[in-house]
Amino acid sequence: MDLGLSKKKILVTGASKGIGLACASVLAAEGADLIISSRSEDNLFSAAGSIVKNGGELLTFAADVSCMEDIDAIAGFTKDKFGHVDGLLINTGGPPLGSALGHSDETWMEAVNTLLISVVRLTRVFVPMMRERRFGRVINISSTGVKQPIQGLVLSNSIRQAAGAYLKTLSAEVAADNVFINTLLPGATETERLASLHSRIAENSGKSIDEVIAARKATIPAGNFGDPVNIASLAAFLLSDRNGYITGQSIAVDGGLVNFPL
Repeated sequence: MDLGLSKKKILVTGASKGIGLACASVLAAEGADLIISSRSEDNLFSAAGSIVKNGGELLTFAADVSCMEDIDAIAGFTKDKFGHVDGLLINTGGPPLGSALGHSDETWMEAVNTLLISVVRLTRVFVPMMRERRFGRVINISSTGVKQPIQGLVLSNSIRQAAGAYLKTLSAEVAADNVFINTLLPGATETERLASLHSRIAENSGKSIDEVIAARKATIPAGNFGDPVNIASLAAFLLSDRNGYITGQSIAVDGGLVNFPL
């Protein structure tokens, strides 16, 4: 299926590793014009070198989306290079692991800025551009932890849920302008973040990494962890013209792990 993404102007944040990089790679393969961003210029350079383009433009811009000045800078860069955006894929790094009572106020606020305020600011900058053109697609990469909290990830569980509620509210306000906004909820996906979580569980439980992984896989109906491309493929569809009626949704990509009410 041709998704019609050729020459679409799309900004992808957190694009240097893991799910963000997979999303950028799939979009580039579809011929989209991309700006990929992350905090590290070195990681961006490496990511850009690994992405196989299919005729689209690929630009990089180092930015920390928890900082408003950086968001203003990337907005200026995007307007200068592309003039507008058709799609925005928001991906941010996961906050520190820890228990519900184990974080300081400072750590909480840093996580709020990264996972929630960045989403508010990015949409506040780019969604008006989309409304003017009467076309836009926004995806936020979140976690199944917002539906079924994951032990040791209280910051992610809590703050990502707030971001989802914000985007659901916004989606209803802009849908009539053909701007569709959705949230993806990856389950256990083969990334550095997942490996870090398994290491922490093993350390705290006294079990081996292999035992932790086997136990985790046993809880997933599909029987294995996801590949970042699984999330990226769905994101590409939702960012495309082919998505003509899906908005305001939080969609799990988790191998059947989380039980949602029917």
